[in-house]
Amino acid sequence: MSKLLSVIIPARNEFPQVAFTIHNILSIWEADGFDYRDLEIIIVDNCSNDDKFPQRGTGGTSSYMLGRGGFFNRVVRVLYDPIAGNHSARNKGARIALGKYVYFSDAHMSLAPNFFKNMLKTCEESGGLVHGQLQFMGAYPPTDKGAGFQYTIKLGEEIKGTWGNYRVADDWFYIAAQGHWGLMADRKQFLDFGGYPNIHRCYGGGEFYTDMKWWLYGSCVVCEPNSIGYHLASGRGYSYNHDDYIHNVMNIGVALGMDDWVERFYINNLRKGNKEVLDRMMKEAYKESDSDRKVIEKRRVKTFNELLVERPWDKLNDERHGSHFSGLTIFHDTIIELFKQSPVAWEAYQNSKYQEGLDKFINEHLGEYVYGRK
Repeated sequence: MSKLLSVIIPARNEFPQVAFTIHNILSIWEADGFDYRDLEIIIVDNCSNDDKFPQRGTGGTSSYMLGRGGFFNRVVRVLYDPIAGNHSARNKGARIALGKYVYFSDAHMSLAPNFFKNMLKTCEESGGLVHGQLQFMGAYPPTDKGAGFQYTIKLGEEIKGTWGNYRVADDWFYIAAQGHWGLMADRKQFLDFGGYPNIHRCYGGGEFYTDMKWWLYGSCVVCEPNSIGYHLASGRGYSYNHDDYIHNVMNIGVALGMDDWVERFYINNLRKGNKEVLDRMMKEAYKESDSDRKVIEKRRVKTFNELLVERPWDKLNDERHGSHFSGLTIFHDTIIELFKQSPVAWEAYQNSKYQEGLDKFINEHLGEYVYGRK
């Protein structure tokens, strides 16, 4: 039975928040004028260990809703995933979804009225990946000053995005990327584009990968500022080794064809990391991402560096709204000075394969975005 929307919620040790999130989604869906039979919620219970018996107080499991009526009416479905990775969990949820559209949500959210009505409209109009407006830690009433509309892309010391509260327009607008607390896509497009990275060791890297892939493939990423989400938790309920995050970033950078930026990320981590471990992770990143890299290389309409130069999100906003915001910060001058302070990093920089070319590329095309440069 087909649905209009499938909401996919990765949940690792998220009880009781996930129960509150589910009921908020159901309430907003009905308040927006939709029939509950056109909605399904898929909890991807990935490696939770919060089982407690008997159920007392806030004890429970992420699949607590399983035995309630929503399960038998196919409003709520549970997929048990033994792999502890929220992005691979989203991919698996999308594959079994019945909806024309998929919406990926954190398990600790509250959404404002008209959320889905606006998101579905924008998804259809833009033809791309749609993010809403985030209010941090449940901040109320919502204000632009405390909102997250988009990411500022930061490159050099890292490959990542950081929150920015700049609202380009009152209607939906184009962005480079955003945090993935909640986003919507056409399900067929999501599956065709390959969604998130399948090899994913912990939280981190997958958001950047997915947003950039949409741009590389000639689609787009947008923000619908009138769809407001309140983020109600920050803890993840589990621990991980930071090396896993570094490995993630290497993998997604290699897959996206960002070899020069990945190498710089590697050199920066040499300043405080174990060279033997980092060398092993780099070698594994090229091996693990090889098939994904080949697919992206074949399908992309431009390279990542061409994307940085063209910044299509700015051009499209100028066409649609007459203004734009270039959320881009390049760490170049300052990071090289830090390399000089570390013998192992400086040696790697001087003997590098890509850094001379990257230096030239930054100075010729991205000089105005270099941090600390006047």
